[in-house]
Amino acid sequence: MYLRISGRVRLNSHSLNTQGGGGTNYIEITKARVSLRSGDGWRIVEVPAISGNMLKHWHFVAFVDSFRRTNYANNLTSRAIRYNATRFAKGEDKHNKVDGTPVKLEDEGKIIKEFADADIHGFLAPQTGVRRVSLVKTSFLLPTEDFIESVDERLVHAVKHNRVDVDEAGKISAGEETAMMLFNREYATGVYGFSLVLDLGMVGIPQSKPWNSEENRPNLVLSDENEREARISSALEALINLLSGSMGANLSRSYPVIKLEEFIAVSGERPMPALVHGFYKDYIEESARLLRGVADFFSFSAYHSPGIEFPIEGSEEVGSIGELVSKLLESTGGKN
Repeated sequence: MYLRISGRVRLNSHSLNTQGGGGTNYIEITKARVSLRSGDGWRIVEVPAISGNMLKHWHFVAFVDSFRRTNYANNLTSRAIRYNATRFAKGEDKHNKVDGTPVKLEDEGKIIKEFADADIHGFLAPQTGVRRVSLVKTSFLLPTEDFIESVDERLVHAVKHNRVDVDEAGKISAGEETAMMLFNREYATGVYGFSLVLDLGMVGIPQSKPWNSEENRPNLVLSDENEREARISSALEALINLLSGSMGANLSRSYPVIKLEEFIAVSGERPMPALVHGFYKDYIEESARLLRGVADFFSFSAYHSPGIEFPIEGSEEVGSIGELVSKLLESTGGKN
């Protein structure tokens, strides 16, 4: 299965991705620059952003949590249960599975057969030079161009916080052991666009040798088809947590005030173009135009959230990301 999703979420008072702040009492939110049309020309605007790296990490976290509930829970790297994505250490030529079984890092096919997280989210083994590109690809989460154009207020504001340490008498002092620490942290508000690509048709298939020419079929290295379905299902289920707010830093103090506003999705059995990013005001129409242009080359199923029109023949309305995932799981045979 190959899945493409684009859409928009509303985020209020979030601090999901920060930068700098080391040695200071000011924690700055991550920012990016975007291009906007301005009359007959262009202008560059700095906006708050949540990086694709952050989104990919939290998909990884949700994937691990889901896969650990399957019958194949031990088929993960030992780092995965600490939510460390797979970049093997320098000098490491073998790595243990969760149950302690060592696996040599000398062949992509062997590595992805034994490690589900390396299969889905890719890996790099510097010592042996073996690598795999992630099957989950995430864009930056960015305020949408129409939101930026229509809002005059600043999208970023700072809030002053304090951390208090008291002595045994309950007093706050300026001594070495007890004190009050003041710090400022930036927060952002806006409607954000996103785009996700999941190339799950490549689960269990080495990118270095995707085709078995002798048997004229994909070079599937997973002998247990049920485990392959479990990996695909866990990758799909991870979308539910990701798009419900589990997607960044500072969650314990400012869990995002999030609402999934809208989304469109397409799935098929062959790789297909990514949908237009939700940043663009016309992303739905442009995505539909893109899909109509390739309809003779790709067979796909289309879905959209309530309240929007996705002008693709046969597009099915689904009430939530959870309902979308449920429909996709039906096509994969569920999870083991």
